[in-house]
Amino acid sequence: MQSNLKYLEASFVSFMIHALIILYLLGFFYVEVSEKSIVSKPINVNLLFEEPSQKIDVQQLEKLKDLQLAEESLEKISDSNDVNKISFDQSLDLFSIQDLINEDKEISLKSDESKVDAFSSMIISNIQSAWRKPINIQDGLICEMRLVINKNGRIVKANLIKSSGNIRFDNSALKAVERVESFSFFDQIPQTLYLSNFKQILIKFNPK
Repeated sequence: MQSNLKYLEASFVSFMIHALIILYLLGFFYVEVSEKSIVSKPINVNLLFEEPSQKIDVQQLEKLKDLQLAEESLEKISDSNDVNKISFDQSLDLFSIQDLINEDKEISLKSDESKVDAFSSMIISNIQSAWRKPINIQDGLICEMRLVINKNGRIVKANLIKSSGNIRFDNSALKAVERVESFSFFDQIPQTLYLSNFKQILIKFNPK
C-alpha cells in the first residue's frame, strides 16, 4: 500500500510540474506592467550637428594673397593715371556750343568767299584773254553784261545791260564772250555755290 501511495504522490507532483510548465509557456503567468513616465512635462530638445572642420589649404591661401597684391597694385596704377587724365568736359565749359557753331559758319563763309573770288577771277581772265581791242578806241570804257552759264560751264546767254557809250567797245566785249564759249573749270565749283553765284553772273567789263 505504501508503495502505491508514493507512486501516486510522485505522479501528482510530476503532473503539477508539467502543468505549470505548460501554463507558463502559454503566457498564463504574464502580467502587463504599466509604464510610468519619468518626466511629467515635455522638454524642448534642439539637435546640434557639429560641422566638419575644414582643412586649410596652404596653396589656396598663397593664391589669395597674390590676388590681393595684384588688386592693390592695379588700384595704385589707376590712381596714378587719374592724375594725368584730361577731361573733355572741362574744355567744353570754355566754349559754348553756339560759339562753336558760329565759328564753323564763319570758316565756311570765308571758304565760300575765297572760292567765289577765285572762280570770278578765272572767268574775267578767260574773257579778257579772248578780247580784241578795237583800233583807235579810247581807254577807260566800261560796259556791263549778264551771262547765263549752265553747270558744265557753257555760256548759254550773254546780254548787254549797260552800254559804255561806244558801240564798237560794247560789241568787242560780246565777241570776247562768244570766243570763250565755255569755262572748263566749272566742274570744280560745288553745286550750291554754282546756284547761288555762278548760274547768272553780272560782269563789269573794263579791260586795261
